[in-house]
Amino acid sequence: MARSLRLAAVTAVLAALVVGTGSVAAGPDHGRKIIDTRLVGIPVAGQVLLGVTGGGLPWSIEKGKAKLFEDGFVDLEVRGLVLAAGPNTGINPIALGRAIVVCNGVDKIQSDTVPFSRAGDAEVEAQLTLPSPCLAPVIFFGSAGGAWFAVSG
Repeated sequence: MARSLRLAAVTAVLAALVVGTGSVAAGPDHGRKIIDTRLVGIPVAGQVLLGVTGGGLPWSIEKGKAKLFEDGFVDLEVRGLVLAAGPNTGINPIALGRAIVVCNGVDKIQSDTVPFSRAGDAEVEAQLTLPSPCLAPVIFFGSAGGAWFAVSG
């Protein structure tokens, strides 16, 4: 009986270690979340916000969300981000996109590019180097060239 109890105790400790390791391995601690927001499409062609020029046509978005952490990690997802006007209405004609973060109203930091599907879907998980402090951050999703199609809001 004592042997069974010891075996059960060892099994419980090992299970706890495996579960604990799994939660640690789920991802690094990026610190405090400084922004957790939805994204909205650009309503007016060419609209300039904080020095970032908007795309040449309005864009609509089915779903968009972005998080920015104090260590500069950005996690952004867009679904159904497509043109809302023009001959290509309802599709995305752009192959690559990127996250753009503006801090302090002037500091613009861009992620590397990611695939941007014709259906308007893309995901960015990137480590950015933010200025310190990064006040009033705004997150954009835009083209490889830096024109924005969606913004935090």
